[in-house]
Amino acid sequence: MKKKVLQVPVIIGKGSGQFFVEKDVMISPPSPPIFKIEEIDKKVIVTDFSVIPGKVIFNAYIWKNVIYKTVEDVCDGIVNGPIFHSTFKIPFGGFVEIHPIGCECIRESDIAELLEAFVEGEKDFLHCETCVKGEKVFTHLLEKDVVKIVFKVVRIEHVEVCCDEEEEEKDRCEEKHEKKEEKHEKKCEYEEKKEKKEEKCEDKRYDCRGDYYANCRGERFYHLKG
Repeated sequence: MKKKVLQVPVIIGKGSGQFFVEKDVMISPPSPPIFKIEEIDKKVIVTDFSVIPGKVIFNAYIWKNVIYKTVEDVCDGIVNGPIFHSTFKIPFGGFVEIHPIGCECIRESDIAELLEAFVEGEKDFLHCETCVKGEKVFTHLLEKDVVKIVFKVVRIEHVEVCCDEEEEEKDRCEEKHEKKEEKHEKKCEYEEKKEKKEEKCEDKRYDCRGDYYANCRGERFYHLKG
């Protein structure tokens, strides 16, 4: 039995953490104040992370896009106004405890891989009330978010595996067969090109011969006429 050495990533540990992120956003001119929030799009972007003993430290930010109604005109109790948006970043950072699998300890030389990063829950508060055309609007938005981040840590290891000689012989036979087929294809291609070349040469000889006989007939006709 022969042996081979494989280089494989082995999962050493896994961990998750929850982080509270808060930011007070001011909606300032030229953007009009908020009359009513229609929709909030959000995603978490992890910019960098690295392994320290027992933990993964990281930096990230929440990317938020707030779509809201505004007040431009009020007539007979009907509020009119365009739709605006406010897009902003909320940076944050921290660390995630990694729980080892088995008896392995987390080392700085290990590799962290991000599995999940998302806003698990949020609450938005409008404040700093003012008035436009007799309607209440707000110039500040307080964002409170709970973010969940999940990492796993892997380590590159070399693992010896037994290799069956019959399988090796089979692989060699398949490789030999493939080379034989490739050689046969090249030979067929060469013969095909050779046949085309010979056909081309025969066509040339025929043309030359025809021209020769044509010339002879022309000279004979000329002598008879003369």
